[in-house]
Amino acid sequence: MPKRIIPVASGKGGVGKTTFAVHFALELSKRAPTVLVDLDTATSSLRNTLRMPVAHDLYHFHRKGHRLSDCVTQLDAHLDRSGRFKDFGFVAGPIHYLEDLAAMGPELRRRLAGEIAALPADYVVLDLRAGVDATVLEFLPYTNSGVLVFTPQLPQAAAAAADLVKAVVFRTLRIVFGAHSGVFELPGISAGRELIDDLLGRAEDAYDSSVPSLDYLLRDLRDVFGEHPLVAALGELLSEFRVHYLLNQFDGVEASHEGAVVPFVRTLSDGVSARLELTQLGWLAQDASLHRANCLGRPILLEEESPRTRAVAGEPYLAELEALRHAALGLERRPSERIARQRKLAAAADPVDALLGEQLDHLRAIFAGSGGGGGVRENLAYCVSRALALMQPPRLPTEFGMTQLAPPEQLVRWLLRRMPVAAAAASGAGDPVR
Repeated sequence: MPKRIIPVASGKGGVGKTTFAVHFALELSKRAPTVLVDLDTATSSLRNTLRMPVAHDLYHFHRKGHRLSDCVTQLDAHLDRSGRFKDFGFVAGPIHYLEDLAAMGPELRRRLAGEIAALPADYVVLDLRAGVDATVLEFLPYTNSGVLVFTPQLPQAAAAAADLVKAVVFRTLRIVFGAHSGVFELPGISAGRELIDDLLGRAEDAYDSSVPSLDYLLRDLRDVFGEHPLVAALGELLSEFRVHYLLNQFDGVEASHEGAVVPFVRTLSDGVSARLELTQLGWLAQDASLHRANCLGRPILLEEESPRTRAVAGEPYLAELEALRHAALGLERRPSERIARQRKLAAAADPVDALLGEQLDHLRAIFAGSGGGGGVRENLAYCVSRALALMQPPRLPTEFGMTQLAPPEQLVRWLLRRMPVAAAAASGAGDPVR
């Protein structure tokens, strides 16, 4: 069973999502066995990025009854001449468009989720299709965003990524307050089903300004139910929801901040919540050689490194990043520090401006700590260093990716177990959501 399943998503196409997913998985495989699964089944960009023969793909899983593990392709000697990536494998999408794979039904999604969880790898990276639909949402965690990719070159892509986060958060809340959810068995909540559904509908509706964000929804719930444990748990759920993002085609701190981070943070704060935790995983610098490598179907990491490059991307560089992680970037934030941060943002004259200032400070810290940005290899080494730090104790499995593709009912049981008042309602529950 994988230690971690890490989805890579984007709100808009053309931002370099597949490019990042491929290189991220390759870099991870240098640490532990990693499988990349192409779930962008309508276009299969992965086949263009990794050009090599594929014996079995998702077509054979879906139409021919193969196990997903039998559809894993290892790199051939032509691509991996030195054998450095022997622990990397990928599951390709079908060669051509297949309606029933491009528009997966619930049963196929459930079967695929079970097979993904059984893949023989420590890390499974999912390259999701761009945008928002059931196939994307079904393979994203309930409590974090996976990795979102957008670019300063397309400000609308940042806003689209924020819309994707909104869809994930509202999916979680729709499950929590579903028609048959156990939360309505809690004392003092059962009579509020219609009210909660109405408030959620208005908060989700971009054309209705009466409940502009989930922060307002929480305020309204407190007005009705007081400091009920469920309301407190929902506030915690929002405060602990972690958004991880990567900037592709990075073109400098200030330009990237204005072109990507500002529209992203403002869209999130205005339409979802200013309480969400935002974590920058880093960036991929603009690099013509990366584009050329993609066009040739041979990822740049598969090119032999020069001795100088190996020295720069080696352990001293990662040690510097480790020091930076502890010093400036919030990866070691404890619950008390999270609460202090929330109070600081709430007390600010403009909480959104305070959040933007925090993100800009982090961006500058990364840039300074990486010696002025570094090249693509250094960027990728940094991103993986950040990701691995997010998967280490005392961080929880719910903070980055997931350890399993959990069914919706498991989310409700997990939330109920967090509330002492719900002990009876949560009895007999299975494993927690991860």
